[in-house]
Amino acid sequence: MEQPLQADLPACSGCSRSRQEIALEIERTHNLTLNMQVSSGQLLSNYVLLQGKPFGNPDFNPTIQPFPGLPLPALSMADWLGLTDSQRLQQNTLAFSSLPVYLASVKRQQMELNSPETELHRQLESSHLHCLGLENNLKSIMSSLGIMPGPAISAKPSESDNAFIMKLTGYYICHLFRDWVNRCEKDMVLLAKKYPV
Repeated sequence: MEQPLQADLPACSGCSRSRQEIALEIERTHNLTLNMQVSSGQLLSNYVLLQGKPFGNPDFNPTIQPFPGLPLPALSMADWLGLTDSQRLQQNTLAFSSLPVYLASVKRQQMELNSPETELHRQLESSHLHCLGLENNLKSIMSSLGIMPGPAISAKPSESDNAFIMKLTGYYICHLFRDWVNRCEKDMVLLAKKYPV
């Protein structure tokens, strides 16, 4: 039988939740990220499809830009494995506390730029709500494990009124949303191995 990995989290003497309860919460959070992987990929595909050229061009692949409170999720394998469980949870919580603000901004812009595309608006709203749910789950896990939140960084959506800049910013946000969901899913898999159900 495979032994669970050793958790590198602080002992939480004041926590009333059992290890099994924490494991179940991690499992629920992982299941949420699996559902969000599908919807975040669909959102990005639909967003690109509806923005016109050059967004739908096969060679359109701009370098993704980070935003305040929403860093790039990609790390080298060595750097990713070098993170502590606390750092993983803090980084994910920061990203998913900022994403609802950015997704709401993209929705407002798309209602102006692509007003008939109600399915895209619905996807953006649904993604916004999923991020709020995931943020709450992550904060609950952190609280159960006695982890303090990391420093807060306020989200600052773009105020540009240039249509192309708005579309490009929305592309970055949808891309970062998908990438952070994928990163969070990997992080939850690793954490679940340390807290098996």
